[in-house]
Amino acid sequence: MSQDRTDGLVSFGTELSFTTDEETLQSVRETTENAEAQLDNLVVDAETNESVGSFSDDEYNALLDVYDEPRRESDTGPLAGLRFAVKDCIAVEGLRMTCGVEDFSYVPSTDAVVVERLLSAGAETVGKANMEPFAFGPTGEHSEYGPPTNPVDADRVPGGSSSGSGVAVAGGLVDFALGTDTGGSVRLPAACCGVVGIKPTHSLVPRHGFVDLVPWTDTIGPIARDVQTAAAVLETMAGHDFRDPASSHVDVGSLTDGLEEPDGSGLTVGVTESFLESSDDEVVEPIADVADGLADEFDVTVERVTVDLSEISKVYPLLVGDFGWLIRQRGVIRGEGTGYDEELRAAIADYVENHEFNEYVTSRALPAAFLDEDTEGRSYVALRRKAIEFQQQLAEIFADVDVLLTPTTRILPPEYETIGVYKKSLGVTGNTVPFSLAQTPAVTVPVDDVDGIPVSAQVVAPQFEDALAIRGARLIEELTA
Repeated sequence: MSQDRTDGLVSFGTELSFTTDEETLQSVRETTENAEAQLDNLVVDAETNESVGSFSDDEYNALLDVYDEPRRESDTGPLAGLRFAVKDCIAVEGLRMTCGVEDFSYVPSTDAVVVERLLSAGAETVGKANMEPFAFGPTGEHSEYGPPTNPVDADRVPGGSSSGSGVAVAGGLVDFALGTDTGGSVRLPAACCGVVGIKPTHSLVPRHGFVDLVPWTDTIGPIARDVQTAAAVLETMAGHDFRDPASSHVDVGSLTDGLEEPDGSGLTVGVTESFLESSDDEVVEPIADVADGLADEFDVTVERVTVDLSEISKVYPLLVGDFGWLIRQRGVIRGEGTGYDEELRAAIADYVENHEFNEYVTSRALPAAFLDEDTEGRSYVALRRKAIEFQQQLAEIFADVDVLLTPTTRILPPEYETIGVYKKSLGVTGNTVPFSLAQTPAVTVPVDDVDGIPVSAQVVAPQFEDALAIRGARLIEELTA
């Protein structure tokens, strides 16, 4: 081992408080050299692939790299005949993955687990959906390929970060789309575009083949025009996969049984006073009407509950601190199977070494990343501790009710350039982030509109009770149809 490497070994060991006496170092050198000699046979080199698709020119700017013809693997299955788009941070074989960033691109040689499962179930994919850069941004305004246009109202933001997925569904380009949700990124575009979005229980859906933002809250979820389709998609994607060791072994059962003729008997819905109090009247009134309608039409028991948001809201800005850690690790998440891809790692390394994150991503990511580094992880510990306390609070509430009912957003879908990086952002994210931190399932479903602008309700259930949240959303859909 060269002197430079020996000096580096000593420095590294000292930094981590390992002993560096000469006898121990000699043993370490020998072990290191023996292991290093085997690495060439163990590490798979990154491949450079060319896309088999081309960039879309759809009227809503909802799609990015797409196949010339939709790709299908099976003619049969529960999703046969349905077309879908995939958020551009989820791998689709042969198509460019850009994560919404012009200077970041690579072509995966395999599909993500969720794409494999959907294709096997008979669905066919058109290709990739536009998104906020690296999944930062709740409004959908910041993709470096230009923002998608909200089909409901072109002056209103489409919601993010799964902006293209929500728009593609609402605009009729596909039957359903995949989004990812870190703090609301499935639910927000669904709400802004007036469609259905499901954030599953964290770990219910394998994330192998997905570029993470915050691994402990990231989920992959469906967006569709109706609850039943979204539920069928989630049912197909759910379940453990060995390529993602962090994916759950919990069997949640059928997510679609009974949805054709929904039954509210025996269901207790908790209407969250604190969420209503923090929301605008034009959003609150339709939610209150829904609660009354559920009691009158479906014999649902409705109770008023209070969820204390005072502590959990303090740590919202810390949520994206993991992104800095992921960049330093070049996408590898220790103990999980979502980032073991040399093609992805090479693309991240190239981007970090040769480009800069744009101003928007920097302003979102750098504060939390710096605090994590500057406080030696204390900010991360504080975040996780508050998340656990909030989970405990919800557990006590769920002892008395089956599901919670809240507005999805505190305000109507906003106009462009009215929501800053953190300024006024709670109007959009304040009702979604808490349940990401709690890792619970949540479904957003449209309930009304104000001068054509959609208002959506959010139904939340305990962890791995995804079927309950879906059942509640289906009742609301039936009530407001």
